Amino acid sequence: MRTVAISTAPFDGYPIETAIEQIAASGARSLEPAYIKGYLDFDESAFSAANARHVATLIAGARLSVTGVSAHLDLALHNAAEMLRQRIRFAAALGARWLITNTGAASSRERILATIEAVLPDCEAEGVSLALENPGHGSGDLIGCGADGAALAAAIGSPHVRLNYDVGNIFTYNRGERLPEQDITDARDYIAHLHLKDIAADGQDWTFAAIGDGVINFEAIWRSVPDEVPVAIELPLRLNRPQRKDPVRGAQRLPLPILQLAMRRSLDFVARMET
Repeated sequence: MRTVAISTAPFDGYPIETAIEQIAASGARSLEPAYIKGYLDFDESAFSAANARHVATLIAGARLSVTGVSAHLDLALHNAAEMLRQRIRFAAALGARWLITNTGAASSRERILATIEAVLPDCEAEGVSLALENPGHGSGDLIGCGADGAALAAAIGSPHVRLNYDVGNIFTYNRGERLPEQDITDARDYIAHLHLKDIAADGQDWTFAAIGDGVINFEAIWRSVPDEVPVAIELPLRLNRPQRKDPVRGAQRLPLPILQLAMRRSLDFVARMET
C-alpha cells in the first residue's frame, strides 16, 4: 500500500500543533513536515534537537508516520553542508527516510555537488537519504525537468541521492509548456518520492487547488510511478501566481474549514486512483 502523506504547508500561519491535529483528523496516516522559504515562516532553530524532540512527540501522539521532511535549501550557499546536516539529523529524529530539498542554480553545479558529497556520510549514519526536488518557479535551475534530475542523480551515483518529483512544479516552472505526464518518464528510474500539487487557471493567474481540481493529469502520471514510491499532498493554498509569475503569499492564513475540505477532496481523489 502506497504511503500518502499530507504536508504541513497548507497550515501556514497556524502553530505546528494545529497542523498535526488537523492532518490526523483528516484520516491521513502520514504527515510531511514542511519548512519551505516563501511558503511559511521559520528559521534555523526549527531544526534544533530540542524542536525535533518536540515535533516527534506531537506526531507520535497523533499516531502519524513521517516518511519525508521537506526542508528546502540552496545547496550552493557557503554554509549549506552544515545546514543540510542539521536537516538530516532533524529528519532522522522524526523517523523520516527522506530529506527533500531543492538544489540551486545550474551555474553553481560544482558547489552543489561538493555540498552533497560532504553530507553523504551523514546520510549513511542517520539512515536518511536526499530527495532532490525540481523547483516551481524561477529559471536556470540545476533540475529544470525530469531529464535534468535523472542526469544529476546518475552523475552523483549514490544510493542516498534520488529525486522528489513535484508534478505541479514541472508544469509551473516551464510556464505550462512541459506536461508532467510526459516529462516524468525521463526521471522515473530515479524517483524515490512524489509531491502532488495541482494548479487551477483563473484568467491569466494561477492558483493552487485540491488534488484533482486543477489542470494536472494525475491519472496519466500515476501509471508512471511504481507502487512503492511514497507521495505527499502539498496544498500550498495560501499562495497565488498573479499573471503566472512567482508565488505571492496571501496576507491572511486560510480558514480551517477550507483546508479541511481541500485535504478531504485530495485524499478521496488519490484513493480513487489507487483502486
